[in-house]
Amino acid sequence: MELSIVSGKKKDVVTKVTLAKGATVKDLKKEYARLVRKDINRLSFKEESNKEKVVRLDDDRKTLESYGLTNNATLTFKDLGPQIGYRTVFVLEYLGPMVFVMLYYLRPAILYGEKAASTPYNWVALLAVVSWIVHFAKREFETFFVHKFSRPTMPLMNIFKNCAYYWTFGAVIGYPLCSPNFQAPSEQLVYVGLAIFVISEIGNLICHIMLSNMRPKEGSQQRDIPRGFLFELVACPNYTFEVASWVGFSIMTMLPMSYLFTLVGFLQMADWAQKKHRGYKKQFPDEYPKLKRKAIVPFLY
Repeated sequence: MELSIVSGKKKDVVTKVTLAKGATVKDLKKEYARLVRKDINRLSFKEESNKEKVVRLDDDRKTLESYGLTNNATLTFKDLGPQIGYRTVFVLEYLGPMVFVMLYYLRPAILYGEKAASTPYNWVALLAVVSWIVHFAKREFETFFVHKFSRPTMPLMNIFKNCAYYWTFGAVIGYPLCSPNFQAPSEQLVYVGLAIFVISEIGNLICHIMLSNMRPKEGSQQRDIPRGFLFELVACPNYTFEVASWVGFSIMTMLPMSYLFTLVGFLQMADWAQKKHRGYKKQFPDEYPKLKRKAIVPFLY
């Protein structure tokens, strides 16, 4: 099979690619990467002969024939730009908040004054520090031992956006939390917040394990409809529990910046959940809508 790959802003650069019968999208990427000397993870292709129905070749395992491509077909190449590994981004974005809070925990004199380090910690502040560290240590554990990523890389710019979000809030939440002037809410609020936090952390882990078990192996883009647990009510219960964890943490500490962190996180995860929700509807147009699930908030949204 011979394909013509057009590229460039004016689509005026044509590269001829010859592949064996039954070649997959991955085979196409390997050969094109060899010819143009680009990182294979930067490559994206689509077929645009029908402007009303653009076909994106986004599954490396599929054969080119399964996308309806024939000999002498023309594809459009898009350079996805510099890439970085998913795990690398996850490790760094979750490491920052832990480092910030652990440094604040030492109460350096330059931040809190010379007598701060000898001032006893409020037990609620200690509880919140442990909860914070446990959350992000859990996320690091999941990154290495639970998650199976469908793609090896993401755009390089994502590391700056993701780290900016987590590291900034780690800095502005950790400072007042570890301050000798921290004022704890009532014990009732602390215990309510802690209960919500613990239950949500466990629920989030269960969801991540279920999602991982649904994917046969690392790199697979297979996506079936999740079943069971809170998946019966929402498309992305992992996000539901993630937000609930921070609601619990905010109740436990009553820090204004923690509530802002929770709100910003909810808005971002709600957007991701809606996209996943629409993706299920598109992939399973007959079956999924009958389940009457919401995106992230049971019965509401």
